[in-house]
Amino acid sequence: MIYLELKFSEEELQEIETLAGAGYSPEKIAMYLDVPKLKFIKEWKHPDTLVRYHYDRGLLVDSAAIAMKLAENAKGGNITAIQQLEKIQRTQRVENLKKKYLYGEEIDGL
Repeated sequence: MIYLELKFSEEELQEIETLAGAGYSPEKIAMYLDVPKLKFIKEWKHPDTLVRYHYDRGLLVDSAAIAMKLAENAKGGNITAIQQLEKIQRTQRVENLKKKYLYGEEIDGL
């Protein structure tokens, strides 16, 4: 992981994760952290920066928590949870297939 221009404390990196998971855009996160928006966006656009890693991790952690709760409810027989979980699983399969066939990425199980 690299920094381009901005430096963040561990607390600020955690805030990036939390805000990303809550659905905030990189622009809003920059404002929240009171850093120059253009510099923050530049780091967010670069895939190997800590900003991008923590932003993407925040999205993943929150979506995984929701999916795990849905799975728990689906196992209990909740029909709505079953339908929502199936939709999430279909979406993930489509994304994996796109990565494999459009971008040539190696995906386990495909």
